Amino acid sequence: MLMKKIANLVVILLLTVFNLMAQAPEKFTYQAVVRNTNNTLVTNSLVGVRISILRNSSSGSVVYSETQMLSTNANGLVTMNVGEGNATYGNISNINWDNGTYFLKSEIDPNGGSNYSISSTQQLLSVPYSLFAKEAGNGFSGNYNDLTNTPTNISAFNNNVGYITSADLQTLVGQLNNRMDSLQTVLSAQSEDILDLSNSMDSLEAFVDSLRAIIEACGCGHQENVCGIATVTDVDGNVYSTVGIGSQCWLKENLRTKHYSDGTYIEVGTGSYSLDPARYYPNGDSTTVPTYGYLYNWKAVMRNDTTSNLIPSGVQGPCPSGWHVPSKAEWLQLVDYVSGQAAYACNGDSQKIAKALAAKTGWMSSYTNCSPGKLPDENNATGFSILPAGFHSQGSPGFGDQADLWSSSQVNNIYAWNIYLNYDLTSVDSNHSTNKDAGNSVRCLQD
Repeated sequence: MLMKKIANLVVILLLTVFNLMAQAPEKFTYQAVVRNTNNTLVTNSLVGVRISILRNSSSGSVVYSETQMLSTNANGLVTMNVGEGNATYGNISNINWDNGTYFLKSEIDPNGGSNYSISSTQQLLSVPYSLFAKEAGNGFSGNYNDLTNTPTNISAFNNNVGYITSADLQTLVGQLNNRMDSLQTVLSAQSEDILDLSNSMDSLEAFVDSLRAIIEACGCGHQENVCGIATVTDVDGNVYSTVGIGSQCWLKENLRTKHYSDGTYIEVGTGSYSLDPARYYPNGDSTTVPTYGYLYNWKAVMRNDTTSNLIPSGVQGPCPSGWHVPSKAEWLQLVDYVSGQAAYACNGDSQKIAKALAAKTGWMSSYTNCSPGKLPDENNATGFSILPAGFHSQGSPGFGDQADLWSSSQVNNIYAWNIYLNYDLTSVDSNHSTNKDAGNSVRCLQD
């Protein structure tokens, strides 16, 4: 009996999901001309945009927010469809447009990141209100004379067409009371069955809790449908687990291959720096590689490719076939998505997401709340499992203290961008750079 009720509930839930999927997304177009702090047009460039819809005033509460990565044209113009971005708060389809006034706040990072330095707020006058205009087609002006086919003599109404009378209502009330008495009798007779159902539901809840704990421990419940595969094998036979976060699919382990996918060998570097592609042992110890992966210099990461901040980057480097080295823009997509999920924000602060990305092991102890080193068993809500492999420079500093993961985007001829986590810090530094000759960890992103 219980299984039949649960099966019926699943069918109802599936039909609800299919109905929701069939609805067309609500959106409207927004354009802006982007200038930097020097009032110079930002042309043919990737910019980061955050759009927020505020209620009642230019400083009112946020009812919806999203982020997008867009490109300006030759005139500095950027065009976007509000409602198609990465929603970080609320749902645009749930906005009650006819309840109050609304304002649109745009924030732009002209450098293509999430450090929004340009902000503008303006009242929405008519464009999005077309989203509820469909309800106005049957509107009534309030003037009785505007109606058609009206009766000429209102006093002529009578009850000769079956209108409900007070006597009818009394009869219905009596019938309802009889039905309630019958239902009470049935419930009393079935009280034992109801108790059995309650006990069964308690057992089912305990099972779901245990299953949730298993999923969180392995990190395999994070949108695995995004990846389509649970594991990936590189040219050396190393097997990596995958994890889906937002719309991206990542390897949830640091790269540990000795060869490029075409079989070309990557030399082990000696000394502080190498002018050739090289890999290094975390903490200078080869036994750390199975857990922490290798540290690669940027020349090994890029091989013969040039710097890229595209989505996708197009740089395979030492990654397996079908995978690539993420650009800075792709790292920012990950950070923006995690920051926008309340479940990943430590103490409700969307900037404190280091614990959600850090692995549960390997980090030095810290007294700072929301840092990877404080209560590490609470780390890794995303399943991304970043480990503090440190970096290679003059020796192998930072082992256990920090994680540095390369991007395919350079700062200049000497430095390249990377993502940085520290055992004692609460946020993820997505604006960090390292000397290209140094060795950092590599995470690969599905093409």
